[in-house]
Amino acid sequence: MLKKLLTKVIYKQSHFRPNILKTIVVNFTFLPFKDAIKFPVIIFGPCKINAFTGKITLRQPAKFGMLKIGICDPFRSYYNKSYIELRGELNIENNIVLRRGISLFIREQGKVILEDEVYIGDNVSIISADSITIKKATRVANNTVFMDSDFHYTINTNSREIKAINAPIVIGENNWIGAWCTIKKGCQTPKGTVIAGPYTMASKNYIGKIPEFSIIAGSPAKLLAEGIRRVNNISNEILLDNYFANNCNNYSLPNDIEIEKFCMP
Repeated sequence: MLKKLLTKVIYKQSHFRPNILKTIVVNFTFLPFKDAIKFPVIIFGPCKINAFTGKITLRQPAKFGMLKIGICDPFRSYYNKSYIELRGELNIENNIVLRRGISLFIREQGKVILEDEVYIGDNVSIISADSITIKKATRVANNTVFMDSDFHYTINTNSREIKAINAPIVIGENNWIGAWCTIKKGCQTPKGTVIAGPYTMASKNYIGKIPEFSIIAGSPAKLLAEGIRRVNNISNEILLDNYFANNCNNYSLPNDIEIEKFCMP
């Protein structure tokens, strides 16, 4: 009984603590030694590494914990495993989180760029054969899929044309992507876009077609609303929680407070 209890406790603790072995493997496999010794990448919980031929490029000076992979809570992805197949290039900035259950597959010619403060939720898949850029302060909810390739060619039997199967994805700054969305090749979004889930499919260049701070949804995604953006500042989220705990009326932001500063991390 005691042995079983201790095993259970150790198992639970290991799921919340850094996976030391995989952290060492990832840093010293994919980074130059001078950067690896600072451990900019930290792995948490179970993680399967399927390839060792790619590289991680730091877009800022190396420091501890720039990218955290596999963080979880007891409710959603606790028992899941993260998967990394890095044959191409992963570019990272700082304060990036890829939560538990991430499937990160970068092919030989693929590149994934994650800018400052990017937060990717549980069980998200990122599959790159071309390039996927997620700009700073963007948040992605659980079970969303990014694919910059169709992986299979099709032919138009009338025109006899065959289109390219790859096209870059560029997700704009401070976007919010809901759960269970699909982001396909060629998707480009302006600053502050909200892609509302579940089951929205975004697959085209929306820049110049929708204004910044818009909500899109549907399959294929279409404009639903303009002038809406997420409050992505933890301190101000707490302020709003406290306000609505005691008030039923909407909160009005004072005119002397800039919306940009109020919303951004």
